[in-house]
Amino acid sequence: MDRGLTRRLERWREAGVVDAVTADRIRAWEAEHAPAEGSRLGRLAFGFGGLLLAAGILLFVAANWQQLSPWGRFGLLATTVAALHVAAGFAGTRMPSLATVLHAVGTAAFGGGIFLAGQAFHLAEQWPAGLLLWATGAAFALWWLRDWPHVLYVATLLPAWLIAEWDVRVGFEARGAFAVAATGAFVLALAYLAAAGPNQSATWRHGLARLGAVALVFAGAALPFAAFEREPFFARAGLDIAPSWLALGWTVAALAPLAVGFGLRGRDAWPLLVALAFALLVTRLDPSTATLRLVVHLLYLGAAVGLTWWGLRDAHGLRVNVGVFTFALTVLSFYFSSVFDKFGRSLGLIALGALFIGGGWLLERTRRRLLRSIEPGGSVT
Repeated sequence: MDRGLTRRLERWREAGVVDAVTADRIRAWEAEHAPAEGSRLGRLAFGFGGLLLAAGILLFVAANWQQLSPWGRFGLLATTVAALHVAAGFAGTRMPSLATVLHAVGTAAFGGGIFLAGQAFHLAEQWPAGLLLWATGAAFALWWLRDWPHVLYVATLLPAWLIAEWDVRVGFEARGAFAVAATGAFVLALAYLAAAGPNQSATWRHGLARLGAVALVFAGAALPFAAFEREPFFARAGLDIAPSWLALGWTVAALAPLAVGFGLRGRDAWPLLVALAFALLVTRLDPSTATLRLVVHLLYLGAAVGLTWWGLRDAHGLRVNVGVFTFALTVLSFYFSSVFDKFGRSLGLIALGALFIGGGWLLERTRRRLLRSIEPGGSVT
């Protein structure tokens, strides 16, 4: 039985919501009706097999690409995508996990086929349209299948298409373009991370939250680089964005992630407004000066504490973990940018080792205590 359900049953029993007999009956029913392939080992085998299958298909197509005519290439790609989805349809009733993997690999092959076909027919001038077409196919598959991999496909491909279109229309070398993209990506990643909240155990929500956790680390690290757009090079080159495009870019970057967040969580997504203000402030501060660099690091420490508080408020362990991880990264960033150079090499490494050992022990102890406050009696990893 799912470990999360086991923990919830234990909390319900301790709170008196269900008695011990009812909890045992629920466990017995879940154990009896759990699908045979639902074990963690089975999911791992199917997932790893799906990755190998996708890699093998790409290698096979690449090895024979030059020997095929344009229409032969197109036919090979279409046949591969269709075969994967048909095989998934046959496996759907008997092995749902295997069907999910094959459908996901089929959608990945569909995306690869779009760009390979575009290369074969020399349609590379509007390459962001390929991302849009791929996202459209993934959205149709999501509507048809209602599975979590295609939620992640759509959640990844649509923002990628918007960023690609922004790059094609205005170019990231233009002043202000990077700040728009970085701000939108940061708030959207946080909206994804907040998708899983109290009493929301849907698999796609937890998958979206994990995607947001990974994206948030990279988007958050990219925000301070937007300050370099104000360097004199851009003014000399005359790489300014037309006001209409800049207004459109900021409107989409601000409103689209907020719409996603409030659509997923309703009024509980209000911290996204704080995150948007944080991103706008960070992109306006120049970290090349010592004073503003300290201010930026203090802002990130405050953001890490705020994210941890939000995770505690919603009893969401992943948000707590990301908050603690962000706190640690911020401390390390400040050490390397402002402290390490003031020591000699040997003394700097000694201090860094002490920081890792002492700070790591303290942060891990704090993290475990916070997670135990969310799930008392549960295992903490």
